[in-house]
Amino acid sequence: MNKDLEKRVQALEDTLAIQNLKHTYLNACDTKDVDAMIETFVASECMIDYGPVGSFSNRDELAAVFQEAACHDYMLESHHAHNPLINIIDAENATGKWALTYNLINTNDKTITTLQGEYHDVYQKIDNKWLIKETTFVGCSSINLELEEDLLKVIFAGRP
Repeated sequence: MNKDLEKRVQALEDTLAIQNLKHTYLNACDTKDVDAMIETFVASECMIDYGPVGSFSNRDELAAVFQEAACHDYMLESHHAHNPLINIIDAENATGKWALTYNLINTNDKTITTLQGEYHDVYQKIDNKWLIKETTFVGCSSINLELEEDLLKVIFAGRP
C-alpha cells in the first residue's frame, strides 16, 4: 500500500476511534458508570474545565464530583454529542470540537433542563489508545423548566 493511502486510512481509523471515545464517555455519564467515564481520560494529569460544574486537574477529581452530583436515580440524563470536527495532528495528538445537547429530568425536584454547548477537546494516543487529555465545555443556551401542578413553568431561558 502506498504511504499516502496508509496515512489517510490511519487518519480515518483515528477519527473513528476518537468519536467512539467521546460517545463512550457520554454513554458512561448517562448510565452513571463512573469507572467507564474516567477511563476515557489520561491517567496522568489532565485539564477538565466544565465551567460552573468545576475545573479539575485529574480524572479522579471529576469522578468525585460526578459521583456526588449526578449518580442518583432521580437524575435522568441524556448527552447527545454531534457535529464533530476532529483534527488529527500527528500519530499521538488530535483535537476535537463537538456540539452537545444535554437533557436532564430531575424527578426529585420536578425540573427539566436542556443545555446546548460546545466541547473543545485535546486527545492523546497512549499505548495505541486515544484518551482525553484536555476538555472544556462552554454553554451556549439553556432552558430550565419546573413542573408545577401539572403545568410547566419556565425558570430560565437564554445564555447560561
